[in-house]
Amino acid sequence: MESRKIIIIGLGGIGSMLCDNMCRYLNFQENRWSVTLIDGDSYELKNQERQSFIRFGNKARVKATELRMKFDDTIFYEIEEYVTPTNIDSCIKDGDIVFVCVDNHKTRKLISEHVKKLSNVIIVSGGNEKTDGNVQITTKKGGKFLTANLNDYHPEIDNPTDKSPHEMSCEELAKSEPQILFTNMSVATIMCWIFYALDKDLLDLDDVGEVYFDMLDMSVIAHNRKPLN
Repeated sequence: MESRKIIIIGLGGIGSMLCDNMCRYLNFQENRWSVTLIDGDSYELKNQERQSFIRFGNKARVKATELRMKFDDTIFYEIEEYVTPTNIDSCIKDGDIVFVCVDNHKTRKLISEHVKKLSNVIIVSGGNEKTDGNVQITTKKGGKFLTANLNDYHPEIDNPTDKSPHEMSCEELAKSEPQILFTNMSVATIMCWIFYALDKDLLDLDDVGEVYFDMLDMSVIAHNRKPLN
């Protein structure tokens, strides 16, 4: 039986939480799944308070090794690179379900432009500040957007002022905004909700295209996101 494909881009605070729980769920489903982990970054001592890895090293390689030991009914691949204009065609293909867990708008913009070239794809993209965040859903079927592209309602993605990780110096990569484990967990959990609802055909895409949450307000709010073109 051909496996169904999931791609997880970025294995930091959100991505490492997402793949641990997502792969436990996938491994015990009737259909066999393959999961490709993509990240050019390395797990280091400074990451310990928000990320879970069995050892130091490239995050995609280390996490794939760990998951293979836990879940033998799931196929794992790793790409030890950041997503760039050079490799995006091989990273995201027609029919993929893609979880975008990056922390920069430049990569989100790159992915949103790539999605325009595909016919069938699902993108679930999550991000957060210190105590709040959002998850976007982009779905495309038969060449038609059913929900908005990542940049449609977000000018900060459409016109990014930051850099992609592959463009940064070691000093720039070492700097990061302070984040909290629980906020990362919240984003990862909402991404899992969305995946389950989409996979079971329970999500009304006319009503839900983006989800916002705020830990301090104890709120989770879904918004309609119709495609703009």
